[in-house]
Amino acid sequence: MIQEITSKQNTKVKYCLKLHQQSFRDEEQKFLVEGEHLLEMALQNNSVLEVYTLKKRDLPENVHQYLVNEDILKKIAFTMNPQGVVAVCKMPKEKEISSNKVLLLDDVSDPGNLGTIFRTALAFGYKDILLTKHCCSAYNEKAIQASQGAIFLLSFHKNFELSKMKKNGYQIISTEIKGSIDLDSFKPEEKHVLVLGNESRGVSQELLDISDVRVRIEIKEIESLNVGVAAGIVMHHFSK
Repeated sequence: MIQEITSKQNTKVKYCLKLHQQSFRDEEQKFLVEGEHLLEMALQNNSVLEVYTLKKRDLPENVHQYLVNEDILKKIAFTMNPQGVVAVCKMPKEKEISSNKVLLLDDVSDPGNLGTIFRTALAFGYKDILLTKHCCSAYNEKAIQASQGAIFLLSFHKNFELSKMKKNGYQIISTEIKGSIDLDSFKPEEKHVLVLGNESRGVSQELLDISDVRVRIEIKEIESLNVGVAAGIVMHHFSK
């Protein structure tokens, strides 16, 4: 279905604007993506519901297509240059954890860091991502952009029991400076959960207490690394 929208007061435009709010995204279980690359990734994952575009596109029949002008597109987009297209996508339903390599993000608050970690996790085979209660939303617009579409190939989990996972054979590995062992001298078990902490506080004491082992990255002349950088180093090491 193809329709034309010419007014910024159109109900569809207003709906897209409401999707800028995390509470509304969570309520509707929908989110926005911008640009050709993210649209392509979303289409491959069958996540697209509606497309707002400057030009007619060859899209699946079940995707509603709305032709809009540049003013409307800029109004509903998050960025100044949405590359001619904005899409409404559906959030996937939460699935069971199915992989041996799991990543747990403990209250990571910066969306740029979050998206970078998603992109890195996908590259190193961590496809099940556990998110604690106060973690930034996986569908934050900045996190989506930084992930470069990785969100469409990952499974996110908010409802999980780490103690139960531990009983089911997962080794719990937390990154921590104190009371830890050098990353270079450690080899994880095949079935494990890697825990990364908040940018300023690190991994919570509750998660440290349940961990089987704590590891650290040996660094010089500076106290800590950005969590996105640390994530890449640890996951690369574990993938060897």
